[in-house]
Formats: sequence, C-alpha cells, structure tokens
Amino acid sequence: MYATDIIYSDLNIKQIESLPVTQPHRSVDITVTNADKEGYVKSYIILPSTIWGIASGSLVDTGLQNKHSQQIPTLVSVSQERGRAGMVGEGKNIWPNVSIHDVAELYILIIDSIIPHAGDEHGHRPRTALPNAHFGHGAEGYYFCENGEHTLYSVGEEIGKVMLAHGKTKDATPTPFTEQECQKYFPNGTSLGSNSRCRADRARAIGWKPKKTTKDMLLSIKHEFRH
Repeated sequence: MYATDIIYSDLNIKQIESLPVTQPHRSVDITVTNADKEGYVKSYIILPSTIWGIASGSLVDTGLQNKHSQQIPTLVSVSQERGRAGMVGEGKNIWPNVSIHDVAELYILIIDSIIPHAGDEHGHRPRTALPNAHFGHGAEGYYFCENGEHTLYSVGEEIGKVMLAHGKTKDATPTPFTEQECQKYFPNGTSLGSNSRCRADRARAIGWKPKKTTKDMLLSIKHEFRH
C-alpha cells in the first residue's frame, strides 16, 4: 500500500539474520543453515522475487511443473472477475521481479559449480561451472534473484490496458480492492499490499547475468490472460 526505503542485500548477512523467525519461510531457512553450520550439508538457498513468464517443456507437459507463477496471474484473474484492474490500497508498495528463465540460469550456474564434475574426455566442465571457492554456503549461501522493481500500481495499470483492449473493462485505471473483495479473493491475507525490496549482489558477484527487465515483465502481462 505504501513504499519503503528498506532494501535487503544477499551480501548483508547480519541484515538477513535480523529477520524474525515469524517471517515467511524464515524458520525453514534457519533449519537449513543450522544443518550447514553443524556439518551435515552445504546449503545454498536461492530466493526468487516475483517470478514472471510462462514455463514450458516436458515437466509442464506432464503436469509436474506449474505453467504459471502466482502473484501476477492472481491479479489478472481477480481483475478479470471484478471487471476492473485492482490493487491493495494505492499500489505504491514495491516488489522486485525476475524472469523464470533468469531464475533457471542462476540455478544452473550454482548447481554446475558446486557439484563435482569429472568433465568430458577433454577435462572440460559445464559451460557455467566456476570454481567452488566463488560460492558461499550456509549463512553466506543466500542468493537473491531479482532484476528490477515494480509497484503494484504499475502492474494493475498494465492489466487494465490489456482488459480495455479486449473489451473486458470500460476503464483501464486500477482501483483498490474493497474490504469485501479482499475477504473474498484473499481470505488468508495477502502479501500484495506489502513491500519486498532486495538486491541480488551475491548472485551477480558469482557471475549471474539476468537479461529480462521490469519493462519486459510489464509487456509479458498480456500473455497471462486466459481468454
């Protein structure tokens, strides 16, 4: 509903560890990093932001992988049902975003580099593999995944434009969800009115080079409509 100046970096371990255990996923992260500290595993935790884009491939075809992500498709679906693009409050809150393809590239980069490889017959490792020394693990093994930021208003605005173009609304301007709509569409509460700002400094330091931007994300919204 409102913006914040607080930005988390995956290089700032103290900042990450200051998060209370009540934060979403935090209890799991603590359990995993404690296992690393105690020598059971080497942990590498990848934390994507708003993932956008439509997945494809054999895993999608067999139903083992979701084709659509969550946040943007949910907003599209709810907006279509109410006949107007919507947001929580004024939509000034800020979220980072990342393409599903760029997320996959980070996973490949880390996995190829932390798993021992004998190499091919010429001793060559996979194209993305880097020396293990580049990769922190445990408390130093958090890898944020983002390549830009957006407000929820800008997402609602783009949804409204697509709806107007397809005759599904008479006004492209997004409006706040009413209290009744929030209870109807988000009965367990929603993070769509919160802020989540971060910088993938550690991920970029190990060689991750995301390509898709916030502009690409906004242009992709039209593909989330299921006419």
